[in-house]
Amino acid sequence: MSVKAVNERAPDQFRLSRLNIFLFSFNQARRFSGYILRRKLHSIKNPHAKAKLVHSAFNTSLIVSYSRPFRKSNEPAGLRVSLREAVQAVLSDADEIALHHKVIDKRDRVLAHSDSSAHEIEGWNYDGPTVQIYKAAFEPLTSDETRLLSTMIKKWIEYVEKLRSESKLAFGSQSS
Repeated sequence: MSVKAVNERAPDQFRLSRLNIFLFSFNQARRFSGYILRRKLHSIKNPHAKAKLVHSAFNTSLIVSYSRPFRKSNEPAGLRVSLREAVQAVLSDADEIALHHKVIDKRDRVLAHSDSSAHEIEGWNYDGPTVQIYKAAFEPLTSDETRLLSTMIKKWIEYVEKLRSESKLAFGSQSS
């Protein structure tokens, strides 16, 4: 089940350290989703409640942590690696794959950057003196989405742990 790293020069296997870094991100994301679900932050209705701010912060952290392993990360010798190529192998159904893409897109267009298309309503004139209306780009994932993402995170942790085991076995056989 060896997966090749996405690499701008040549395909290469993931280093053990990179697999550990991927696990750090997924474990962090698992803690954030667990906190959101355990505290029932989706049920808070008062938009001015501090719990809404907490929910927003944990949702942002969840999305960023989950997304890290799928963006090209810098490795020694100028290599760039990602788990992007493994999505079809790890996520088993269309709902999971759709949510995966939604989360990555939200990270890219709203949380890490501020693409106008994520905020502005298509066809609205934002150049004039009229009232400016924007999309609710920072809305957190729904309760169902957070639960599904939590399940997906567990799959990714299992997958990366398996790659780590294979990597350790391969390293052990090389040093013998």
